[in-house]
Amino acid sequence: MIRPMLRRGTLAALLTLAPFLSVHAALGGSDEEFPPPDKTAGVDLRDPAVIAKGIEILSGTCGGYCHGSEGRGAKGPSLRNRIELTPEMLHTTITFGRKRAGHLMPAWGGSLSEEKIWTVVAGIVSLRHADADTPPENQTPAH
Repeated sequence: MIRPMLRRGTLAALLTLAPFLSVHAALGGSDEEFPPPDKTAGVDLRDPAVIAKGIEILSGTCGGYCHGSEGRGAKGPSLRNRIELTPEMLHTTITFGRKRAGHLMPAWGGSLSEEKIWTVVAGIVSLRHADADTPPENQTPAH
């Protein structure tokens, strides 16, 4: 398994960005679209600390090789500005993986707990309105 190393200070930077990421999660959809914590292994998909941890897990597990730093894309597709990816769809894909047109995404259900998978979902959903060319700390939330 390939596990890219997190850059020093990544967690601190993500925790600083957590309120910003929460704004993006809130802009991502209606309350009905986000399952409540009792349906997500107790994970609140809008919690800034959960979002920051989700981005950290995404960057450490999938970032360097597949989905790039902060979901910007690499060998795998970018996860930024993907409003069509519902929390349930993301959970299913992360848990069971996907094979399409010769591209393989591994199943993480055997490696990550349900709580961690939902935490990653929270991180990805927070990127729905991210500017692909601007680092998160320099973005202005849409009004």
